[in-house]
Amino acid sequence: MKLLYPILSALIIMGCGEPPAGNELVQEEAIPVDTLTAVDSIGILMGDSCYTIGAITNFTMLSGAQPVIVDRVKGTVALFDENGVFVRNYGRQGEGPGEFQHPMSAIKLSSGTVVIIDRYANVNSYDMSGEFLGSWSFSGMGGALLDCIPFDESTMVCYFFSMQRVEEGFSINYSLKRYNAITGEIESEYFNWFGEPSASTDFTPAYLAVASDEEGTMYLSRLQSDVWAVEVYGADPAPVDTIVLFSDQERTPLSGMGIVPGIMPLQYQIQDGDNFQQAAVNMPEEQPFISALGVDGEGNIWCRRGGLPGDMWDVVSPEGEHLREVMAVLPDSAYYIDMDVTPHGILAFDIFTEDYHKLYIMGTEVERVQ
Repeated sequence: MKLLYPILSALIIMGCGEPPAGNELVQEEAIPVDTLTAVDSIGILMGDSCYTIGAITNFTMLSGAQPVIVDRVKGTVALFDENGVFVRNYGRQGEGPGEFQHPMSAIKLSSGTVVIIDRYANVNSYDMSGEFLGSWSFSGMGGALLDCIPFDESTMVCYFFSMQRVEEGFSINYSLKRYNAITGEIESEYFNWFGEPSASTDFTPAYLAVASDEEGTMYLSRLQSDVWAVEVYGADPAPVDTIVLFSDQERTPLSGMGIVPGIMPLQYQIQDGDNFQQAAVNMPEEQPFISALGVDGEGNIWCRRGGLPGDMWDVVSPEGEHLREVMAVLPDSAYYIDMDVTPHGILAFDIFTEDYHKLYIMGTEVERVQ
């Protein structure tokens, strides 16, 4: 058998069915429960093209509470100010320096450098005014960016899926590395997992959730774990601490869930003689697990409970104290809330909300009154 290439439409695919049971936490004391709601939104059905959205593929909040939206249909990376007013587009579609073909992710380092990564693993960097600084590409034969987070003023951490040539042919590779944003030089290698491209391979050890305080501290959770655990890293590849959450909570099977919301299922093709077989990496089989991480402006770690409905987060201090639970609520939310928690603010998106895409700026009722 010969592995040909991965199918690079690495989207968050939503499964159908009722929320799985057994996601309740075992706690000795009552934990405060907060509700996070939409206080504002960006996106209109018709009108000014700066505010119409084709399809949101990625979003985040930059310093200064400035949302940025990566639109895969329009091929734009749009920056807005703290009031939701359009500021500028970064880069443009094309194949030349400073151009991208299909933008997939955008981040901003603490130095002000904006980094845009496209579907074909090309990385473009810009200064705060939008001037092009440089470009490079990830290694590997095809691939897909699963996540990218700012680490400090000059580097970023990327969780990447790629094909790597080995003696036997090809191998599927999941990696988590810290890169210089301008040159592409690898500064740290936190995780590098290889698996045979076969339906019998257990890919779940490769699934990670990561977040950063953007000041040199990274948090990592392995989805295949006996407990909810968050590892703490600095610039070195060895963890400096591990925060264990809910050690008394048993893991239960995710019955009937072929695809787990919040996790990117990747597909690839295998050639066997003249026949082509399409396969997909498998999903976690047990819960609870942490399907996403975030760090807020106070340095607290936000842990999203994996599986459906994906709207409950546990907020933990850097010392491991369970501070509160937070439930996210969107207007007319139909299925699954994708939320990004950063030190600069919180954004949310539901692909099934209404008949056009909106990006929601999240806050509490107190923030709404203010």
